[in-house]
Amino acid sequence: MQPALYRAERPEVFEDIIGQKHIVRILQNQIRTGTVSQAYLFAGTHGTGKTSTARILAKAVNCLEGEPGTEGAQLPCGHCENCEAIREGRFVDCIELDAASNNGVDDLRSIIEMVKYPPTVGRYKVYIIDEVHMLSTAAENAFLKTLEEPPAHAIFILATTDPQKVRATIRSRCMQLNFRRVTEDELIEGMRRICEKRGINATGDALATIASRADGSVRDALSILEQCIAAGDRELSRAAVLEYTGAAGEDFFLALTGAVMDGDAGKALVYIDEIVKRGKDSRQILKDWLKHMRDLMIVKYVGKAERIVGASAENIARLRAQAGRTDAAFIERAIRLISEYINLGRYSERPRILLETAAVRLASPDGDAATLQRSAAGPAPSQAASAASGASAGRSPAAQQTAAAPSRASAPSAAPAARTAAPAADDEADAGEMLAGMIASAPREKAGDPGEMWDRIVREVAASDRTFMSLVGRNSVGTEYEAGKLLVIVSPNKLRLAEDKSAEIARAAKMLYGDEVFVVMRSGSIAKSGASETAERMSEAETSRIINEDIDKNEVIEDIQNLFGITPVIED
Repeated sequence: MQPALYRAERPEVFEDIIGQKHIVRILQNQIRTGTVSQAYLFAGTHGTGKTSTARILAKAVNCLEGEPGTEGAQLPCGHCENCEAIREGRFVDCIELDAASNNGVDDLRSIIEMVKYPPTVGRYKVYIIDEVHMLSTAAENAFLKTLEEPPAHAIFILATTDPQKVRATIRSRCMQLNFRRVTEDELIEGMRRICEKRGINATGDALATIASRADGSVRDALSILEQCIAAGDRELSRAAVLEYTGAAGEDFFLALTGAVMDGDAGKALVYIDEIVKRGKDSRQILKDWLKHMRDLMIVKYVGKAERIVGASAENIARLRAQAGRTDAAFIERAIRLISEYINLGRYSERPRILLETAAVRLASPDGDAATLQRSAAGPAPSQAASAASGASAGRSPAAQQTAAAPSRASAPSAAPAARTAAPAADDEADAGEMLAGMIASAPREKAGDPGEMWDRIVREVAASDRTFMSLVGRNSVGTEYEAGKLLVIVSPNKLRLAEDKSAEIARAAKMLYGDEVFVVMRSGSIAKSGASETAERMSEAETSRIINEDIDKNEVIEDIQNLFGITPVIED
């Protein structure tokens, strides 16, 4: 079986490592002076060479060509018996552990027991623990003493993609080396060497496209390169890379962005339909469209943007021409909106719909127009209230959309002609103003009994979150209302849940009773009669007693029953 390209081209000596010169310099100096540390923490994003560097360090301290500290020795050699054994994974004194799947205290106990025995073949026992941040708390505690005072013949190399999750007591016992994302120039140079060795003639644009998609990860870059050369082509062009990776070309994104700038949602949808029919991936199109927007932002403000954008001079000129048609506000809005749909696309079974929706939203005017359009279709009351303030500006969504044609970039000058060309716009504007007036003049609830006021607010919040009624509504009560302040007492162990919904509670109170009412929540006991005792009058012991009583009566089971409408059966 042919190994993956990133494994076949794994660096064997320090000189082969791509893009981590600052770390290579430190490790080579330690080997040259014989001052190798007892524990390291390699931190950095995936595919930047953490495990490969750890194996090279294991070779260097066990190389047969010389010991660390030997004058003039180039370690590791990469071809002695020990170096070959480590490369093939059969060196008994180099032990690797994947903490993602072996994160228990029993998995660490075997290392703790083995570390006290001297190495069998080499000079040092090297323990490489990958994804160390996934160790359990018990495993970390068991590992601390061994890591603090390891035997002289043991070296620990810990690797993680999330150093902040590693306990400070572990980080303080290690020399932390931070692996950076590899630059595109370094990725291009590394891939060019591999292509030359394999007889592949890859163009600079092709390698630049792969490097930009790798996002600083050598492993990702080599995986994409392997996919492109697996077809057997001796020539690798940018068009081939786009074809094999399911991405769309620059022409498509220029045309799609031009359509949404012109406010032509129909043309944008036709472009999307054509590209999807060619087998392009909708999720990848969203990601590439986000990059295109970023490129527009760069060329708009950077004079010599070729190096930053990584495109040819011809494409830079086309990007600059398109960037000149719009402003920073549109680009910023597009980046935010496309990023939102990329996140939604991770869990969607129909990413094409998200792509089409993003195009339609970008093609429509920004601001409160979209909110008012949703209000006309039947929004939630809280959404309708916010739409009313946007509609009071005096024009309906249809009038605003007509005023925006034919081009977003030339909207101020084109607005009068657009309104003349569309006589129905005035009627639609009147309808929009009428709708806004109806929303703004909608009768509000009258403030009165605090219990009833709080019940209405709870029902309003629960309309969008059904768990709020069972977990908070039934464990809280409105007790006082005076000078616009509604005091609500919440069970001590439900107060945090209520505070998490403070923004929704405030919106519901404003929608029902206006700006003059605000809700204040405090911890207290909830009596069956509705009487409450605030936390200000409760001692610490009293609060603790209430929480313990909730635990004794198994309130978690009561919450499950309220939420799902089932009666749990508890067996001894």
